[in-house]
Amino acid sequence: METYENVSADSIQLARQHLPLAQQIARRLYRRYRWVGMDDLHSYAYLGLSLAARAFDASRGVPFVRYACTKAMYLAIDEMRRDGVLRRADANRRPQDATGMEIDLPDPAARRDHEMLEAREFCTELLRQLGEQDRQLLSMIYVDKMTYKEISRVFRITESAVCLRHKSLLQKLRRKTTVSRLAA
Repeated sequence: METYENVSADSIQLARQHLPLAQQIARRLYRRYRWVGMDDLHSYAYLGLSLAARAFDASRGVPFVRYACTKAMYLAIDEMRRDGVLRRADANRRPQDATGMEIDLPDPAARRDHEMLEAREFCTELLRQLGEQDRQLLSMIYVDKMTYKEISRVFRITESAVCLRHKSLLQKLRRKTTVSRLAA
């Protein structure tokens, strides 16, 4: 059981400033888990928001709202699962077996969503370890969908140099991923 005694005043203030975000999270949770009461969802969303505020690291350069939108929701889902509240059932009724007893089905989507969140955080950490120009290059290729020719004009290098840097970056990221997996 986790204690909440060592919560900083900054994280409490951060959570209080973003209380409307908890209401949005509760509404998002309600769309997925209609069988859970809205009051309970609000409580779990507030708890998720406060835990996200506690875990937030401003030095990563990600705004709190962007971080908390996802992190608080998954923390709320984790807390609901810990309390045994979260069960997957069809829209308004719980499934029953042949004897008429209700069957609780664990939520398979929550596990997948949690794994995706962990993967996203892992990728963020890998990218944070790269230099600014390397991150900019990857952003131009994968986010802005720029060609090597367009990127070569921005960096004032040849297209082949852009291609080689891109290939080198991918190899570097693969090595870091392999090392991280071996360490885990």
